[in-house]
This record gives sequence, structure tokens and C-alpha cells, in this order.
Amino acid sequence: MKKFLFSVLAFFIFVNIVKANVGQDFANELVSKLVEQKGEVIGVENNYVILDKGSNSGVLKGELVYIYKNLGTFVDPTTQKRVELKSGRAYAQVVEVKPDKSIAKIIRGTQKIQKYFLGLPLIPNGYTYSKAHVSDNDEWIIGKSLYRVAIITRNPVLFDDIRNALNSTNKFDVIDPDTIKIAMTKEKISSISTPKDVERLCSDINCDFVIPVYLKSNNQLSYNIYNGYTGDLIFSTSSKLTEQEMQNIKTAKVENLPPENIVPSTLNIEPRLTLWESLLNKFGLYSRYSNVGASSATMRLVNYANIGYSAKALAVTSDLIVVANKGDLELYRFDGYSLNKVASTKVGYNIFNIDSAQIDGKTYLAISNFNAYGQLSSSIGYIEGTSIHIVKDSIGYCIRFFDKYSKPELIAQNLSIGSKFYGPIYGMNLDGTIIKELKLPINPAFFYEFEQIGNKLVYATPNNEIAIYDLDTKKNYLTGYYVGSSVEPIQRYTHNYNPNESYFENKNAGKVYIKNSLKFYKQGENYYVLSQTSYRSNVVQVAGSHYNAYSISMYRLENDKLQDIWNSGSVSGRIVSFARQNDYIVGLIATPAPFFTRFILGEDDIYRLTIFEINK
Repeated sequence: MKKFLFSVLAFFIFVNIVKANVGQDFANELVSKLVEQKGEVIGVENNYVILDKGSNSGVLKGELVYIYKNLGTFVDPTTQKRVELKSGRAYAQVVEVKPDKSIAKIIRGTQKIQKYFLGLPLIPNGYTYSKAHVSDNDEWIIGKSLYRVAIITRNPVLFDDIRNALNSTNKFDVIDPDTIKIAMTKEKISSISTPKDVERLCSDINCDFVIPVYLKSNNQLSYNIYNGYTGDLIFSTSSKLTEQEMQNIKTAKVENLPPENIVPSTLNIEPRLTLWESLLNKFGLYSRYSNVGASSATMRLVNYANIGYSAKALAVTSDLIVVANKGDLELYRFDGYSLNKVASTKVGYNIFNIDSAQIDGKTYLAISNFNAYGQLSSSIGYIEGTSIHIVKDSIGYCIRFFDKYSKPELIAQNLSIGSKFYGPIYGMNLDGTIIKELKLPINPAFFYEFEQIGNKLVYATPNNEIAIYDLDTKKNYLTGYYVGSSVEPIQRYTHNYNPNESYFENKNAGKVYIKNSLKFYKQGENYYVLSQTSYRSNVVQVAGSHYNAYSISMYRLENDKLQDIWNSGSVSGRIVSFARQNDYIVGLIATPAPFFTRFILGEDDIYRLTIFEINK
């Protein structure tokens, strides 16, 4: 009995120690970096100030500097305590550090000022800050006795453990999740994706740091510390979790949290409409806040970037995302927390599909494109670092890669508005030369919706059902699963009409609809098939745009069957293109454009590159 009680006691002690360790190393590391420094301003040059201390005194690049004027001291007659009187001048950020001095860039003044619509003190219209007035001999300080921080993680156990670790240092005041959720809703922030998002959030909740925490692969816990006054990343760090710590974290129940919430708050709220938005809404001209409904219980929006009005295709490599924005190819990198554009190059005129494959150690791209006259003018290229090199252009076919997971080869087929894909499918060299005709024992509905995986051909039938053909047994198997029939319109020809003739303009004239709803992904020894469906949600029309919804399904290939393992649920927007990269779904999503964008620019949709975390 004593041994049993001892074992139980030891187990609880072990669990408590394990739980206490999560975040404790990070808290200690953060405290060690936040060293208080004081000094004088020894120079002011335009929007920069020179501080009298540098790296020899522990000043670090990126640190926040509070600049003030010392007005003397006040002695409390009752307590006889001496209180320093200070007048805030500015906030600045250290941008350059030398051994004996530092240079800081002035961010703004210290006073928050309410702005009003048309300058009349009736309708609030955001806020601004007072001007900075800094002069020589002003004093400065880096560091505070107590920092207000916002932890951004959806996992309740992880949030509590990190909060407890930070609180144990007596240096941090951790803001509760409900306060963060209310502020994010008020400011219409759905993810910590840009410095502006961080700055807006911190201005509302008055915090010094925003700390997104990400649970990455291989039990890695990643912390990113953002300056709340500028939104800049100060530093990143990570720690390795034990299996027991992972088990404690995974037991967290997040099913009851609204999908939109990126912190463990149970509040389910939406932004209040402004007076102007309410007026537009009465006439059916208001586009909802586009991040409402952007997440589901199984697919959570992590980050996004607005692409523009003409993005039609994307592809992913092991570490890059390639987006077609009209005739430009843009390269983005997502590292688990930030999404950054790293390069852009002009490749074609109207790119409507991108495919990638690893061949001889290089990442090759097959770029299907229309030229300015509506003719097929595709290109073959490869990525080197963050540069795209074109090997061959002006290819008069749609092109893509086939048998990517075994022996990737380039294939091509013709296309017209009337007949869609027609004629033979050809094998092609990487220099654009046709070498053979590819004979297939199947009849895929679309050129972009079939793939060879081992001895299987997985494809979409003309009825949009996913089928599997066994090359060894020469048998065809219908899976009972379907791909979406929705397609994205591609403006192939410029359409003009004679205003003197009495007929209506056909908005669809000059457009071709190219279906590409079947995607493939390999992880370890497993192969996955992904499909999407876009559909109208409640058929709510807003000035020519529809609030559409979509869902993504993922299946695992098991012999001659597909095992349904995941579905995104219904998510707002219209899916244009998508792919899987590691544990994330990368999507190109169209959302209804705001009123003035539709009214002035004539654009119905805004295209957004999105990163979603797969929650199983």
C-alpha cells in the first residue's frame, strides 16, 4: 500500500514538474534579454536620435526606447517619498548599435489622440499620436519594471502554462484571452500577419509585446516576440518538448472554441457595423468583414496576404509558394508564423496554371499562360534560390508534370474555348520539344485532374467522380467520392461590343473555364488526394458578388480505395486554387471586394493567399 501511494504521489509530482517546465525556459530567456538601461540623448538628426550607450552597456538592436524630459523631483509631504517628474517626448526603436553609442529611430509621440470623421467631434474615425519633440540632453530608458504581454495561441493548456511561467518571474502582466479577442474583433484582425496587425492590437490593449506561440513538427515549440509599438519581430526562440509534455498539451479541449478565435476565448462575437457600413448594408452594398467565417473547427486561418484582383493559380515546393498574379510569378515563404514575399518576376500575360516537380535536383515549373491575343503561350522554368529562370517560352500547349512521385515528366495538351481540352496528350522535353504521344488507358475529364501514383492512375471522371485505375490488373475502381464542379473564369480574350447595336453585353464572352480541383500530396510513405468544392452559401448577393463558401476534403490512398480522413468544413470565400504544404493548406481565396473597390475599380473580388493549419 505504501508503495502504491508513493507511486501515485511520484506520478503527480512528475506531471506537475513537466507542466511547470513548459514555457519556463522561455520566460527565463526573455527576462535575461530585457535588461533596464538609462542614459541621455546626445544628438538629434531628422527622425533619429543618438543615445549615449551601446553594446558595451548591453543595448540591443530592436529594443524600444522611451524618451522623456526630466522635470525634477517632487517630495510627498506625508511619506517623504521622492518622485521623479517626467514629461514623455517620444517612443523610438534602436536600429543601430555601436560599442559606445546607439542610434534609434523615432516611432511616434507618447500621447494617443482621437480622430473624427471630417474633423467634427461627432463620428470617431480612428486615432493618431502626438508629434515627437526630442532635443539634446533629454533622457531615455530601455526596459520597464512590468511588461504587458499578449500570448497568441489557441491551445488552452499551452496558454496557461506559458502565462504561469511568465507570471512567476514577476516581470510580466499577461493579458487574458477575452480581452485579446474583443480587441481583435474591434480592430478586425484575424491573425497576427503584419506589423500593422501587431501595432493595432497593442494600441487597443496597451501591451508591450505580442508573443505568438506555434507548435511545429518534431515536438518543437516556437516563440516569436514582436514589439507592440512597431510590430517588428524582436527575436525568435524555440524549445523541444518531451513526449509527456506533448501529451499534456494535446489533451487540451479546443472543440468548444469558436473557429475564428486564435486565443483560448469562448467569446463568439463579430465587429459592430459603423454608421457608414450600416447605410451600405441597408441597400445591399456592404461587403462583410472578409475574415468572418474564414476558419472552421478543422481548418484555422494562420496567415494571409492580399494578392490583388487577378491571381488565378498557385503551386508549392518544399519551402516556397508560387503565385500567379496576372502575368507575374510571385514567390512567398511561410516559416510557420510569418508569410513573406521574397521575389517577383514577369513571365507571361495571363497565367492560369502552375505545376512544380523535382527533376535532377532542381525545382522545375510548368507555367500555362495565355498571351495578349488569347493564344496559348506557356513557359518552362526552374527556381534557383529565390530566382525564377525561364528555359523555354511561347509553347502553344497547356503543360504540367505527370508521375511526379516516381519519374516526373512534362506533358502537354491543346485547349480551346469551344472544345476545352482536345487532341492527344504529348510527352515533352524540358526544352519544350514534343517527344512522344502519351497513351492513357483512362478518359480523364480535364488535363489537370489525373496523376500516376505507383501502379495506380487517380483521376476525375467526366461525372466528377474520383476513380482509381490499376495499371497491373487493368481494372477501374470508382471511389464514391466527388470533386467540385466549380471552376474559375479565365479572361482569355478582350471582349468589346458595339454600343450602337441593341444587345446586352455577355459578361462571359471571351472567358474560358478551366477545372483543376484535384490535388495530390505525399508524406512519408503515404499518398493523399485532395479535392475542393465551391458553392453559394445562402445565395446572398452583394452588388454583383456572392458570398460563396467552399470545403476541402482529404483522402488517403489505400490500394484501390480512398480513405476519407479529413474535411475542412464550410469556410467562407471562393477557392481559386489550393495545395498542401507540410501540415498546412495553402489557398488562393477570392473574397467580395469592398463597395468603393467595386464602384470605382470595377473589381468584384479581392484575391488572398491564405495559410490554414490542419486541425484533425
